[in-house]
Amino acid sequence: MSFRPSVTSFLSDIRPAAPLVYGAWEGAVADLWRVEVGQDGHGAYVAPDPRFVVVLDEGESPLRIACDGTEGAEPVRVAYVPAGVPVRARFSRCGGLCHLDLHFDGEHLRRRLVAAGIAADDVLARPVFLREAPEVAAIARLLAAEIASDAPSPLVRDGLGLALAGRVLAEGCSARPAPVRGGLAPHQLAAVEALMRREMGRRLTVSDMADSVGLSESRFAHAFRESRGESPHRALQALRVEAAQAHLRAGDRSIADIAADVGFADQAHLTRAFAARTGMTPGAWRRALRGSSEQDRTIPDSFSQDRPAALR
Repeated sequence: MSFRPSVTSFLSDIRPAAPLVYGAWEGAVADLWRVEVGQDGHGAYVAPDPRFVVVLDEGESPLRIACDGTEGAEPVRVAYVPAGVPVRARFSRCGGLCHLDLHFDGEHLRRRLVAAGIAADDVLARPVFLREAPEVAAIARLLAAEIASDAPSPLVRDGLGLALAGRVLAEGCSARPAPVRGGLAPHQLAAVEALMRREMGRRLTVSDMADSVGLSESRFAHAFRESRGESPHRALQALRVEAAQAHLRAGDRSIADIAADVGFADQAHLTRAFAARTGMTPGAWRRALRGSSEQDRTIPDSFSQDRPAALR
């Protein structure tokens, strides 16, 4: 099997309670984990590929996920985490926990979504956290039973995996606020984003963005917020953080140099923005991605066991 997922994890007070059960098929791997969460159980995770997590235990999910600067106060039954997005997990209670992790090769999943007529780049870029999703949980339990069976079917696994992914992404889309009338047209949004990506290394003002689509500064700022649900400055900062992440993945350049390249005033400015969106400093994020063990421990998979040799 060519696809082998890798999740870099920092864990504290979380231990496996049973051997990993897994199933692999074209472009995907599903892991069934049973773990014991201690009083101070928590973790931080980042992966280069998209993944879905479903808590299978009955009752309210103890999982709380913090992502992109959020506090993670609400229970999470189902999560979709885009490629490269760091998340932090805490738990409302200690004890046993059973969850299914479904990892996809990013390009494989994108192709499958495009073939189904879905705007893949948009839906795959947005995290999804669902407090309850009975249909998703039912699919996840069927998939867990399938990978644990003595005679699993690749066709069944593929169908269930895509059904789970499709349902979660659809739930995420339906949970988003409906677009407000009076926003920017799609071609205007595309033009502004292209300008942001092209010119992020310099001081880019709201006036510059407004000029690119032929609007006054005040009209543009209002229309942009209606279309995107955030200010132009916040959207630009998110793109700069995204660009900084790409530089951090690619090599050993100093964080100060990266900050200058992507348009931040200095390293401290980048660090504040980066931590607000990811919950980690740039240095900690790079160490997490590379498997540093500067915290409790670092492991290659979701918890504490190497994946079997068949997937290596």
